[in-house]
Formats: sequence, structure tokens, C-alpha cells
Amino acid sequence: MTLKGLFLGAAAIASVAIGTVETAMAQNYDTGHYTYEGHGSVNTHWIETDDSVIVIDVQRDTLHADEALQAVKAIGKPVIAILITHGHPDHYTGLEQFLAEWPGAKVYASPETTRVIETDHYGYHEVVRKLTPDAAPENFIVPDQVFADNATLEIDGVTIITREMGPSEATGATVYYLPDTNDIYVGDLILNEMHGFFYEERSTKILESLEQLRVLFPNAEQTHPGHGAPGQFLELVDAQQAYTQTARRLVATSIANGETGPVAVSEIEAKLIERYPNHGVPGGQPNMVELSVQGLFAELTTLRTIAGEVQ
Repeated sequence: MTLKGLFLGAAAIASVAIGTVETAMAQNYDTGHYTYEGHGSVNTHWIETDDSVIVIDVQRDTLHADEALQAVKAIGKPVIAILITHGHPDHYTGLEQFLAEWPGAKVYASPETTRVIETDHYGYHEVVRKLTPDAAPENFIVPDQVFADNATLEIDGVTIITREMGPSEATGATVYYLPDTNDIYVGDLILNEMHGFFYEERSTKILESLEQLRVLFPNAEQTHPGHGAPGQFLELVDAQQAYTQTARRLVATSIANGETGPVAVSEIEAKLIERYPNHGVPGGQPNMVELSVQGLFAELTTLRTIAGEVQ
């Protein structure tokens, strides 16, 4: 069974694999996540308390959202809250399904993420409906609980510190931190063994945000990324920084040598895939790495031009 990739409105074909569910015991509650293997995989996380479930992000399409929903239903407790990390639709497309199952659940997001969803900032909603009518929701739900930047949430006895990291991989990025257990939910600021997404020309901001994470959350331990398996905080921050810096160096060298056309993009794409053979692709279309390299060329060319004008 196949479905067309949803992210960025591309008409790619992505294989639908049976999802896997992993659960780990936290100090005061259980944490778990649903994901699936193959191209474009994305995570749905949850926090299970004695009486309820808090969900973080709800999948890229209705097929995988249903699988994630069934995994959460198996817990046997109601979902009372859904937290959205950022405004890319592979993290919020399943809201309609989750709310149909748990109509009393509240959907939390930052002002920027809420704005992006409400205005269809990227223009993806209609594209998704046209390209994948069998895997698109009838409605893209707008969060109803808009918290102030850097607010602290208290949900069923769970303290959740939010930090708005500003524009980086998306126009806004919210981190959710659980101080009782040092779990941290980072959205797409960190991708574990996945190729980075630089299409929006903000790799510089991504590196700044990664450094800020170290300062803001010195006690963070288990990291729950938007794509890829959970892992240790500092290890994943180091890996994300290293990948980003490597990609930037490759592109910067190419620009310095006057090589900036499609051939240069293809060569650097090939180098990244060769250097990171075990990395998956977080986006819904097969040319995600190519798009990211294009974004790096545009960003670093602009920075080089600005630097030259300043001199």
C-alpha cells in the first residue's frame, strides 16, 4: 500500500509501513511513542499519567494518524491534551481524528505555531487535499489553547515548561521540558539519524537554537525528537550540530569555488547521502535532501553577499 507524500506539497510516493510502538518508564509516569519505518517517518509521543494521556504531535496523514491513535487507545486512558511542536503539517494533520476520538481534549500550541496553522502559512492544506485526497483530513484543526511564549503548563499533575526557540527549522519551534524527569520534546530541532531540513534557509538559526538548548536545559536527559528514535540529550545535540555544520561546509566550499548550479546541488546531495548512509529522510518526498541543499545554497550565498557588502 502506498500514499503520496504530504510534506511541502510534493507528489512523491511513500510506502506505508506498519508502525511500531515503544514505551519507556519515566520517574512519575510512562512515556512512549509511535513511529513507522521508511521514507518520511515522523513521531507521535505521549505522556501517560495515572488517569490520562498527553500527546505530542499527531502525524503527517490520516493513515498514520489512525495507527498512532490506535496505539494511544490501547493504553486505555483518555487523551486530555495534545501539544504541537511547530507548524509543519506532518506534526498536526491528525488533529481531527484525535479530537473525534477524544472530543474533550485540548490542543496546545504557541502563538506562532497557531498562526501558521490558522492562516495556512505555507499553503500546504489545499495541496495536501488535492494530492492525497484519501489521506488528507477534512479539516485542519487550529489549536484552542494558545499559551504565552515560555509559559509553564500544568496538565493532570505534569509540569511542562515550554520554551519558544523562534524561527529555525520552521517559522517557530516550541520545546516541551518535563523538569520532574528531565524528558525533553524538541520537535524538529533535533532529528535522530535523519537528514536535516534546511529548505527554509535558516541553518544558522538552527545552530543557534541548538546552543541555546544546552544553556536552557542543562539537566535534560531523554530527548524525544520529531523524527528518529529517542536518545540522550547531549549526544543528539552534538550529532545535529555536526550534521548541520558538515552540510554547511560542503555548500560553503562549493560557493567559494564558484560552483552553485544544479550539478553542484546534486554533488553535495550525493556526498551527504554517502557520508550518512544510515540516515533516513524526514520529509514526505524523495528529494528532501536536494531541497535542503538548495536552501543552504540560497542562505549561504545571501550571507556571503551581505558579508561582502559590509566589507
